[in-house]
Amino acid sequence: MHFTIDRDNMLSALGTVLRIVPSRSPLTITTGLFIKAGGGFMEMVGTDLEVTVRCRMPVLDIGREGEVVIPARQLFEIMRRMAEGKIEIDSDKNDITVVYPGGEARIAGFPPEEFPLAMPSVDTGISMTIQEGLKEALRSVIYAAGRDELRPVFTGVQFEVSEGILTLAATDAHRLAVYELKTDTTEPCSIVIPAKALREVERALGQEEERVLVNIQHNQASFVIGTVEIYTRLIEGRFPDWRAAIPQGKARTMIQGETAGLVRAVERAQVLASGEVSTVIIRVQEANLTVYSQSELGGLKENVPLFFEGEPVEIAFNSTYLLEALKAAGNEKVDIELNGNMGPAVIRTPNAKGYLALVLPLRII
Repeated sequence: MHFTIDRDNMLSALGTVLRIVPSRSPLTITTGLFIKAGGGFMEMVGTDLEVTVRCRMPVLDIGREGEVVIPARQLFEIMRRMAEGKIEIDSDKNDITVVYPGGEARIAGFPPEEFPLAMPSVDTGISMTIQEGLKEALRSVIYAAGRDELRPVFTGVQFEVSEGILTLAATDAHRLAVYELKTDTTEPCSIVIPAKALREVERALGQEEERVLVNIQHNQASFVIGTVEIYTRLIEGRFPDWRAAIPQGKARTMIQGETAGLVRAVERAQVLASGEVSTVIIRVQEANLTVYSQSELGGLKENVPLFFEGEPVEIAFNSTYLLEALKAAGNEKVDIELNGNMGPAVIRTPNAKGYLALVLPLRII
């Protein structure tokens, strides 16, 4: 294999694929990158056996088609220290030589035929196209997914399609985040996709809205975003009935106003909270909304100018959970519905109708 490519294009592909490559693995070859040259493109693939990322970049010239597997970290560390310009990649059996202005580097690789390259076809199963909004939806829900591998279904995000609406939901049993957006399919489905894979999808979407093609098979899903493709196994198991956790009817206490002031107050209160769970208290009474925290480090009491109506209440939260839900709302205005000091808080935004977050309170001792 021999090809010439712009150093920045090569580095861009490395930056896209490298994140999913494990630094250590029982299967050593998965610490490498599969690189193939042909048809005017360089294709780069990385995998941790659960999630696979593939990126294609145009090359300046292909002298000889072929494929290699190269240790990912070493290739990236060398490449990012090179000057801009053209570089040549030349392979000899399992090794490659990188020729750059002023020098060359030889890197020992792996047999490419041993790389676990199997990826599902994007032409079968249920397909949907999302024209816009997926990046915002992912940003708004992924934070609520759990990290306990002993409960794998909580480490994923539910994708549910009904009547042309795609609903994303994530929960770790202490909080919930939901976002709705339109899609072009009416075929109903409900699957659970690993949050780890969706973080790669979010990164691949970049700063601009991009059209995303999603393909779902019985145990796998793929996302095609321009020149990047992401493949992942689905999580088996039944996702919890999160709709049953959302209080129905009118809230006992309603708080409305700008998000920024409440976020800053809770952040300041968090500094003086301590313990395994950083606790802040929201007290609503006598025309005041006050944020409190107290610990051996000291205490904080701050009034926040938000409108409220309904019953007085004093309710405690895990400050991290509350902050993440407020920040994920991503809006200047927020509506917070409270249902007593042990009922869940429901957070909505007037301008993003598809977003909803739920945070369970802590018991005040």
